[in-house]
Amino acid sequence: MKFLIVEDEIRIREGIRRLLPKLDVENEVAGEAENGEQGLALIQKEQPDVIITDVRMPVMDGLAMLEQAYREGCTAKAIVLSAYSEFEYARSALRLGVTEYLLKPINLKDFSGSIERVKKEMEKDRKNQPEKIGGLDQMIRNILSGDMELENEVLGYLKDRFGIDKTSSLALLVTYFEEWTEKNRADFLRKIRMILAERPGTLYCIQEDEKQREIRLLLYNYKESDNMKRWIQGHFLGENDKMHGAAMGWTEVEDIRFFRENYEAVEHYLEWTIPMGDDVIISYPEILNIQTELCVYPLDIEEQMKAAVCSGDEEKTIKSLKRFQRYFQNQKVYSPQNIKECYVRFFWSMIHFLKEAGSLSSEDIDQRELLDQITRAKTRLGLGDVVAKLLEERNSIRDEIGNLNVRRAVAMIHEFYRTGITLDEIAARLGITPEYLGTQFHQEMGINFSAYVRRFRIEKAKKLLLGTDMKLYKIAEQTGYTDAKYFSRVFKSETGILPADYRKTHQ
Repeated sequence: MKFLIVEDEIRIREGIRRLLPKLDVENEVAGEAENGEQGLALIQKEQPDVIITDVRMPVMDGLAMLEQAYREGCTAKAIVLSAYSEFEYARSALRLGVTEYLLKPINLKDFSGSIERVKKEMEKDRKNQPEKIGGLDQMIRNILSGDMELENEVLGYLKDRFGIDKTSSLALLVTYFEEWTEKNRADFLRKIRMILAERPGTLYCIQEDEKQREIRLLLYNYKESDNMKRWIQGHFLGENDKMHGAAMGWTEVEDIRFFRENYEAVEHYLEWTIPMGDDVIISYPEILNIQTELCVYPLDIEEQMKAAVCSGDEEKTIKSLKRFQRYFQNQKVYSPQNIKECYVRFFWSMIHFLKEAGSLSSEDIDQRELLDQITRAKTRLGLGDVVAKLLEERNSIRDEIGNLNVRRAVAMIHEFYRTGITLDEIAARLGITPEYLGTQFHQEMGINFSAYVRRFRIEKAKKLLLGTDMKLYKIAEQTGYTDAKYFSRVFKSETGILPADYRKTHQ
């Protein structure tokens, strides 16, 4: 059996890890975590047979972790450990379907007994698995997620109950939505059911997966002459039927044992919707034969964008961005990875120059989030959202601060407030005198430079005081103060209360 240990006390965690192989040489510890959040990530990654978890832990407790894991389809057995004998914990654990509940300190006899009972329950489950699986929807979901192996017993159950054997004709349409909304979901399901109504005898199964932003349509036991692919394409590729902001993939399987493999391949190649457009259904394995050209990075568009940003010309900035997007939508076919690499390079350059122009600061946009959004995108709409987000952030700053020098100064304060940046340093970077910058800053912001910096740092300190358990000297360092006592004095002068009292009052 494969175990996951989630326990914040290292002594107990290590004791369990050493004990398990002694109880049975086949017991394997797949991972360890010190809180529920880490444990949840390991559950998703390792898919253990048994989870041994404490109740009380920092960040996320054990019961909250199990509740979330079971909601996401986890089928592992659970042994819950607790130093608290209150009935409420036991009742919550039982409500979740926890197999065993042990009180600390744990003795060897109780622990080994729990392991043995879990093992017997798992063996019983394996024998009764087909009866517990239920409908085809759940079986296909388990196959695609890797939670069910297509062993002889399962294959026999599929054949006897649904008429699906190793050589049955199977087709899968996977539709990924860049924006998962109730309207998109409802409209698409309505369309699928309307299409299926044209062929009353068609056998099918529809799955919704909000987490993956997917709707999957399985068609099975059809005749080869039915030409399902052409039928589906005819309904989704017409001028009035295009699915904007959706990536669609198709595959047909001659042997159900390769069903999951083909599904994973379709998911992988859905991003080819970016170069090919959303009026194409990506078909696997046909997509493997596509010929691509090398995409040369459009340096001239980048230079055009830089000039527009530096001059503060909003119209030219937008034009250069639109020109960049159109650059990849020509008659040539580039790989989606190649296109995404160009997007990352272009937007990193754009962010840098927006900061220099004072139209953006580190506080305004999460660069890691931007990179993840580009990496995850499977449609042109997904990449276009990156453009829209940057323009939205830039425009909000432009509307607030009209003076270019002051806007750039504020951006630098937001980016370098931890290092104690000065008026002289900023003025030198802008090529103007400190006196001139100070006057402009006061006129534009209604507050002098040093007061603005101090207020900005204190606002950051407030967030750290309420949102973390960080010690005061660390918060002082994080907000640009090398002396914790001086930080406390400044904080009190700004707020009328000491940092420690502020934390107590507002928690």
